[in-house]
Amino acid sequence: MKFVLAANGSRGDVQPAVAVGLELRSRGHDVVLLAPPNMQEFGTGAGLSTSVYGDSTRAVLESDAVRTRLKSADPRARLAAATEITVRGGRQMQQALLDASEGADAIISTSAGQERAHNVSQVRGIPHVPLHLCPIRRNSTTSLLSQAGVDVSGPIASASWTVVEWLLWKASKRAENDLRSELGLGPMRTPFATAIAATGIPEIQAYDPALFPGLVSEWGDRRPLVGFLGLPASAREGVGDVSADDDLSEWIAAADAPVYVGFGSMLPKNPDRLGEAIVAAADQLGVRLLVAGGWSDFLGNAGELGNRVRVVKHIDHDAVLPRCRAAIHHGGAGSVAASLRAGLPTVVTWIGADQPIWGRAVASAHVGSSLPLSRVTPSRLTDVLRGALSPQRRVTATQLRDRLIAPSIAVSHAVDLVERVASGSR
Repeated sequence: MKFVLAANGSRGDVQPAVAVGLELRSRGHDVVLLAPPNMQEFGTGAGLSTSVYGDSTRAVLESDAVRTRLKSADPRARLAAATEITVRGGRQMQQALLDASEGADAIISTSAGQERAHNVSQVRGIPHVPLHLCPIRRNSTTSLLSQAGVDVSGPIASASWTVVEWLLWKASKRAENDLRSELGLGPMRTPFATAIAATGIPEIQAYDPALFPGLVSEWGDRRPLVGFLGLPASAREGVGDVSADDDLSEWIAAADAPVYVGFGSMLPKNPDRLGEAIVAAADQLGVRLLVAGGWSDFLGNAGELGNRVRVVKHIDHDAVLPRCRAAIHHGGAGSVAASLRAGLPTVVTWIGADQPIWGRAVASAHVGSSLPLSRVTPSRLTDVLRGALSPQRRVTATQLRDRLIAPSIAVSHAVDLVERVASGSR
């Protein structure tokens, strides 16, 4: 069979799709990956045929919609920004997916860009299998009010999802239906979440049930939680992940295990202020820092900080993080998966999107803390990092690590579901 994977966003969005694609290919299927231009090399490096899909992730993240209006105190401005991001590049993405899906048996799409996948699957008459990297459907376990630090009852949590789905749909309805009309499809009258659920196709949840036990009973087989998806060791070197070289290994082994710091593509407007707070907290607690800078120059002045801070571009999380003692990051799904799989107490300093949900999940599991980036100060960060470094927190994180579904089992389960859907539609 032939499968097309459509993934839009940063590495954390693309990597799970790559993991599914590699497993499908190992089972003898033809696989095509569509990814943003800055992630094309990542896909090909992992060994998949990869074509461009949408705008550069970096251009999107550095746009005014993301950096300013999405963080506005005015909810109307945030809603307009979210709508703009949703439909941005929609026409190009839709056409790319239409071209790539000729002769395909199914489309597998991550959450960002699910609208394009739903439309094109209708044109092609093939299934669209959603691959969600966090809870984004209506439920009574998680709440969109997490950003406000508010705990609410199940009915209110469920209502918060319904309200946001309809607000986003009302704001984007005209643009979305224009895109549908270009494909010869009729207008939609309900949010995409409702339409996708109505197909009856399982919506794969690529994260671990240990963090959201309530969702397992609430969603059941409609939205199975298969576990976090990770790259096999054979693919990690090809995508630029490197194990610790001799120099880094010597640095790690030279003293107490360091605290890992990584913010991927999600740096704030003032990264220097964040860096100063992290370094100040580390100094106060007498710990070293291992910083993965990614494409940014975060803490690029590490040479001035002496041997207590080491900055690298990319690392193999599976190989290096188990040699650390705690983690500080933005709370993206991929970063959460990596630090929890390594058994690390985790401090989530979140910016927005799904990150507050992950921060709340980490705190609820008693394996770390959640702190809005806007409230990060040296003293606050020192307090939460001190808690993360406590022996009891490390015990709890280790216990959670041992309960997580192994990535190989998670991806096998996900692909079993994909094959079952595609086979049933033939």
